[in-house]
Amino acid sequence: MSGKSGKLRVAIIGCGAIGQRRHLPEFTAHPDCQVVACVDVNGKRAREQAAKFGVAHAFRDFRDALKLGIDAAVVATPNYLHAPQTIACLRAGAHVLVEKPIAVSVAEARAMCAAAKKARRQLMVGHNQRLARSHVRAKEIYRGGQLGRCLAFSTSFAHGGPEGWSVDGAKGFFFKKRQAVIGSLGDLGVHKIDLVRWLLDDEMVQACAMADNINKPACQVDDTAMAVFRTARGAMGQLFSGWSYRCGENNATRIYCERGVIRIFEDPQYSVIVESDTGEKVCIAAGKIQTNAPGGQFGSGIAAEFIDAVRSGRKNAIPGEEGARSLAAILACLQSARTGRTVRVAKI
Repeated sequence: MSGKSGKLRVAIIGCGAIGQRRHLPEFTAHPDCQVVACVDVNGKRAREQAAKFGVAHAFRDFRDALKLGIDAAVVATPNYLHAPQTIACLRAGAHVLVEKPIAVSVAEARAMCAAAKKARRQLMVGHNQRLARSHVRAKEIYRGGQLGRCLAFSTSFAHGGPEGWSVDGAKGFFFKKRQAVIGSLGDLGVHKIDLVRWLLDDEMVQACAMADNINKPACQVDDTAMAVFRTARGAMGQLFSGWSYRCGENNATRIYCERGVIRIFEDPQYSVIVESDTGEKVCIAAGKIQTNAPGGQFGSGIAAEFIDAVRSGRKNAIPGEEGARSLAAILACLQSARTGRTVRVAKI
C-alpha cells in the first residue's frame, strides 16, 4: 500500500447519501484503511464530510484525488459518471468500488471491465444485498439441494422514493434523465436481479417489462416497473421496483422450488422461512437488511469485502462482470417497456 502505515489509501468520490451513510462510515472505521480524500462537485459538502470523518483532503474534482497517489477509490456519483470516473481511476492505478448500477449502458460496463483487466486492478460493484446474512443463509439452503431446483421466483424492492433518501431531496439526480438515465429499475430493481442471479447461480436470458413514471410529476425516469424474466435454466420470475411504496420498504423475495419455497424478508421476526412439501416449516432469524432509516446503511460488509480483496489479491465477491450482467437484465427491461416486446438479455 502507498501509506507508511501499510493501510489502503482511499478516496471517496461522491459525498451524497450513500457516501455519507455507508462508505465514509465503513471505510473510516476499517483498521486497514485510511480515507485520504473526500470528493464532491459541491465543494462545501466535500469539506463538511472531510471534517466530520477526519479526512485530510477535500476536492471538487476527482482528478485532484488521483494526484495523491491513492490505492483505491469509491465511485458513488450520479449514474452517468460511473463509467468515465471509474475508468480514469483504474488507468491511474487505483482499485475501484463503484456504486450500482455499474454503468448506464452495456458498452460502458464492458469498457470498465476491460479497463480493470488491463490495469490489473480490482473492480467491485456495490451490490450489498449479496452480503446480507439472511441472503447468504438462503443461498446456503438453496444450494443444499433439499428443495430441488428453482421453478420460479418473485422479488421486490420498493420504498417511498429517493426524495426521502437523497441529501438533495427532490432536486437530486435520481429524477433527472441525463444524470440517472435509469430510474427505479437502476436504483432498486438492479439490486434484486443481481440478488436472484447470485442466489440461483443462474442468468436472466429474456425480459418482458412495463416501466414508466406514473406517480411523480417531476420525475423524468421510471418510478415504477414490473418485469417478467426467463432464466438460462428455465425458471420464470417477476420483479417489482418502485418509488411509490408508502409503508416503509418492501424487500421481499420468494424462491419457488420443486419441493418447497424459500421466503426472504417477508416476516418481521424471521428473515428466512423455509416451507417444504412435507409440511415442515423452518423459521430463521438471520439478520436485517440495510434500510434507508437513520443508521440503516452501516454494516453492509461492502468496505470490508473490498479492502480484504485488494489487500489479499483475491477476487472480490462482486466483480465488474457481475454488475454488468445485472445491468444488462435491467436494460433489457427498459427496451421491452419501450418496444412492447420480449427482449433477449445481452451477454457479457
